[in-house]
Amino acid sequence: MSVNSRLIALRKKIRTNQKKIIDVLIENHQAVLCIFCGSAEELTREHVIPQWVYGRCTKRTFIINTNGSSQKYNKTTLPACKDCNSHILGLLERHLKHEFDRVDIKSSSFTEETTEFIILWLETLEYKFQVLDLRRKLNRVKGSEYSPYIGKMPIAMFQGPMDTSPSKVFSNLRGSLKTLSVKSKSARINSIVVFSTTNTDFHFFHSTNNFIFIELAEFGVAFFYFTKRIFNSPEEAHSAAIEIISKEYG
Repeated sequence: MSVNSRLIALRKKIRTNQKKIIDVLIENHQAVLCIFCGSAEELTREHVIPQWVYGRCTKRTFIINTNGSSQKYNKTTLPACKDCNSHILGLLERHLKHEFDRVDIKSSSFTEETTEFIILWLETLEYKFQVLDLRRKLNRVKGSEYSPYIGKMPIAMFQGPMDTSPSKVFSNLRGSLKTLSVKSKSARINSIVVFSTTNTDFHFFHSTNNFIFIELAEFGVAFFYFTKRIFNSPEEAHSAAIEIISKEYG
């Protein structure tokens, strides 16, 4: 079965079940169900960041900016059924790895179809992080005293502006899942910037409901994707991405 036919199946499952999934997650942030289709059968552990991206290193961690705590990539998982995890998203990732290996972006570029696949893949990462932030409790705020009441609240409530309300968090989550059911990503082409990189190590940073940067050292390519912003030209997006990357690496 082709990547496109598998993605058609995924979009259908999301459209059919998205209300159920979000309603269940709102009611119980720790609900055990496939976060893509809502199934409770044949559940597997879907890594929020795929293991192949960081060389399956069990020691790699990332920092949760909201409270300054660290978490291991290989232990950061969410429930997904076997079909969504392995048969659909797994096939998409295998296809993209082949394209990353095949195309040397120093002298060439990805096709529009591949670029749309990359956008969809990055959108799945954004959605998974939103679910993860809803499930994780704040626990502590870096440099501040611990407040039991605040500590019981999901990290998602503290992402972005201080006026973030539960209804806004749930609305963002709903919109993020719905985005995965959109077939064409052509309107988002200017929101992704593709870089050639000679860095020898994987690098990743992310701002919920804002942007994702992921650097795949093995393939000599990096992507910066604005999850909400629309740009008039690739050059405009490139300038905006460079400004953020400079601050992160600085």
